[in-house]
Amino acid sequence: MTIRRLLIANRGEIAVRIIRTARELGIETVAVYSEADHQALHVREADRAVCLGAPPASQSYLNTRALLDAIADSEADALHPGYGFLSEDADFAQKVIDAGCIWVGPPPSAMRAMASKAAAKQTLEPRGVPMIPGYHGDDQSDKTLIAKAQSIGFPLLVKASAGGGGKGMRVVHGNDDLPDAISAARREAKNAFGDDRLLLERYLVKPRHVEVQVIADQHGTVEHLFERDCSLQRRHQKVVEEAPAPEMPQATRKAMWDAAVTAAESIGYVGAGTVEFILDASGDFFFLEMNTRLQVEHPVTECITGLDLVAWQLRVAAGEPLALDKPEQPKGHAFEVRLYAEDPDQQFRPTTGHLKDVLWPEGVGIRVDAGVDANTEVSPFYDPMLAKLIVHGDTREEALARLNRALADVRLAGLATNLYFLRRLCRADDLATFKVHTHWIEDHAELWHGGQESPACWAALTASVAQQDRTRDDRDPWRRFTGWRRFQQRRWLYSLSEAEACIVTEHQGHWQARCGNQSLSVYDVSWTEFHHGRGRLTARHDNDRVKLDAWVTDTGIELDDGRARQALTWWRAEQAHEEQASDGRVTALMPGTVTALHVEAGKRVEKGDKILSMEAMKMETTLTAPVSGTLAQSSLQVGDRVQDGQVLFVIEAEDEA
Repeated sequence: MTIRRLLIANRGEIAVRIIRTARELGIETVAVYSEADHQALHVREADRAVCLGAPPASQSYLNTRALLDAIADSEADALHPGYGFLSEDADFAQKVIDAGCIWVGPPPSAMRAMASKAAAKQTLEPRGVPMIPGYHGDDQSDKTLIAKAQSIGFPLLVKASAGGGGKGMRVVHGNDDLPDAISAARREAKNAFGDDRLLLERYLVKPRHVEVQVIADQHGTVEHLFERDCSLQRRHQKVVEEAPAPEMPQATRKAMWDAAVTAAESIGYVGAGTVEFILDASGDFFFLEMNTRLQVEHPVTECITGLDLVAWQLRVAAGEPLALDKPEQPKGHAFEVRLYAEDPDQQFRPTTGHLKDVLWPEGVGIRVDAGVDANTEVSPFYDPMLAKLIVHGDTREEALARLNRALADVRLAGLATNLYFLRRLCRADDLATFKVHTHWIEDHAELWHGGQESPACWAALTASVAQQDRTRDDRDPWRRFTGWRRFQQRRWLYSLSEAEACIVTEHQGHWQARCGNQSLSVYDVSWTEFHHGRGRLTARHDNDRVKLDAWVTDTGIELDDGRARQALTWWRAEQAHEEQASDGRVTALMPGTVTALHVEAGKRVEKGDKILSMEAMKMETTLTAPVSGTLAQSSLQVGDRVQDGQVLFVIEAEDEA
């Protein structure tokens, strides 16, 4: 068989990844897309593209009829399902095969054998694959489940037989919680997978998640490609993956490889697959599940073997025998992290919006598998993964250092992502010394948040410094702001709403910002513009040198301080110029209330003396004399309301001699 034209039934980074390997092999590619993805990167990368339908996955990427029509219309020889969506749907795989198209994956019979965790365990346990003590029988009555749970012991894991990703899963610590946990897991499993069958397992405290990559051809040959450690997870979703697995005795490693090969052989597996195990503190390992598809984290295996797994998927699907140039031992060490459009400050809630700017790191040992680029619209319809960052080094220490440098070079502007969480996570001492387990992230919630103190002040101050630099250009849009007032000090006002504002002042190189009850003072400030709107602020704060990357627009700013994303949006921005008005008048930048009169009318004042304080938008502002002279008579009293643009006081300047 020869594959001349390949349809990729997926989207995002995996579709782009498959397209690029197919191109290297001289295979023409067909992308599919929803109406929401018509300008997506994978659509632009492919040789041709077919629209499947409306944005919801059920009407596009999960629409089997539309996909089968796309195969026929494009005359594709083969279909690669990627991962997720229909990649583990045995019925769909059979329909593709029945349509005369090559399915780049295992036979439907193997997929069905592993689709149910309970059935998989029943199949593999007689072959000697180690299993966690538990129950995965056909009797699903509450009475039986409760009796089996008591014989297994607590803590206990109740989980869906048909699913994964943490859905339909409950940890139970005692008899009293068991009935409710069974009911809740059943409901969730039914809603998520259409199958409410459950299995019970002994719950391992602080276990590791280790998996073995296997690949098999159509001629009965099965090989392992070493293992990966995926212990750093959040809500049962992998966050950091590495290969090979550190801190494992060679005997355990080899036994795990053999068990994975046995699992694949026992079901007549073909193609790339992953056998997942759980490893307890004593070093014993147990079968978890088999993923009958390419895994998200396959690049770390490619790094330590030098193999292109997608290329071998295509060769095996075309009937070629395995002829792997596999090293006897892993070559070096590799890490992968997943970049998601999600907000750690909001319990990792998925985010949507427009990616204004995207910069990926480059260099030896650095690889980025991305599904987005600048100006991509991130929609709410699909998995929020944006890209994967992969690094490789001769040693684990070298690879981890390279990972941290690469993460520091990533720039993503426009919406909240988990980038800053990953930066903090990958600098953790416990990762360097490998003292992590599957619950480690939940146990270290302090890593979820970070960033500068007074973030709104930093954002407003950076916008002001950037504005000052940019207004040297008469074409700059900041010059379009109207209603600018004249003061001795430079002053910027950012109205965040009708009740909130940030005020920034600069005088002789010293900058101050106030936003509500936040305040900030810095000096030795500079702004370097890389291209319009994107640049870097450097400043001295409390004797520390601070560097902030920023993206500035007419209506907002986004900051990257290396630890967190800070964003500020305003509906009005005004600047007061440095030059002094000739008549000595000082006017209000915004409506407010007079809170203090520091000098009586008729008194002589020096330039810079405090004259009047007013409160506006929950902040008190003190205004000073712009020149030396005499304070003229004013009718203002403490408590008076003043309007935007109203004259507050006048300094009658001294006549020049």
